[in-house]
Amino acid sequence: MRITVSQVRNQTPILDVGCGSGLISKLISTNLSYVGIDFNPNYLSIDWKGRRVDGRLLGNIMRLPFTSGAFRAVLLLHVIEHFPQQLQIPLLTEIYRVLGEGGVFVISTPNLGTWRNADKFLPPNNPKHFHCLRIEELRKLLQEVGFRKLRRHPYDIFLEYPHPVAGLIPYVVRKAFASAFATLDKWLVFTAVK
Repeated sequence: MRITVSQVRNQTPILDVGCGSGLISKLISTNLSYVGIDFNPNYLSIDWKGRRVDGRLLGNIMRLPFTSGAFRAVLLLHVIEHFPQQLQIPLLTEIYRVLGEGGVFVISTPNLGTWRNADKFLPPNNPKHFHCLRIEELRKLLQEVGFRKLRRHPYDIFLEYPHPVAGLIPYVVRKAFASAFATLDKWLVFTAVK
């Protein structure tokens, strides 16, 4: 999660689409305005684990209740895979709408193109995932919506922790492997600009 947060270091206000219980908000500076939106009222109230924020909204992320260009940064972290393929472009289009010109978009999702354990992202192993993406597919979707300056940020070669080997290999080395070999990267993390 720190990789994604580092991409919006000075961008404010920030919208976290599908914010869940708000854990990502703890990693964002309190100097930055943060608004989270999710469909689950429990995440936003009794299950909230985030910091004090400027807004926690219950709503439909397919029709965001904000004016066009309202945010300098938008996060979509491990959300897109919960939507069927035919709804992914409309979701990204709605995010594009609320992002201001020159604003930063950060997306993360499981890498269906990973060499090992990709089946863990799919039903029946994960029945909440409808359509996981490969790098090329995600890149194409972002470009189709109009995003530019796409950049992939390598994450890690291990899917599950604690993995007996993970502790033996320094993270910087694991990240270097994920960078060099996209088929080893477990999560796709991209930034893009409107």
